[in-house]
Amino acid sequence: MRVVVQTEDLGASLNADDEFRLRARFWNGALQLEIGEAVHTFGIVDGEVVRTGAERLDGGVGEVIIRAPHEDWYEFVQPIPRALHHELYPAMLHHGFDLAGDPDHIWPYYGALRRVGELVRQTAAVEEG
Repeated sequence: MRVVVQTEDLGASLNADDEFRLRARFWNGALQLEIGEAVHTFGIVDGEVVRTGAERLDGGVGEVIIRAPHEDWYEFVQPIPRALHHELYPAMLHHGFDLAGDPDHIWPYYGALRRVGELVRQTAAVEEG
């Protein structure tokens, strides 16, 4: 099973989501989602996604990276996820998720990251094979 996200669509969903915008309102930097080998990058200015792409981040100032293999993302995006796949932090502690990058942006913007996970769950597609 492969989890597929359309970068531009997720970026538009983030910008349209009041909860994400509120929780990310002072974030200036970037977010990278790694879903298996696929990379989705979002440039963020004052909590708004201003660019999307597929470049890899190095986890520098203001940059947050969420990564996991397809198997873990598959469990995460289920309508009713398996135990400890329901949210990023427990998925990181007990499964193959990793939150990396600038700790000064991971934890203050964790509410925004959690909302990113919820929007991934709503917008991702699962492909067989």
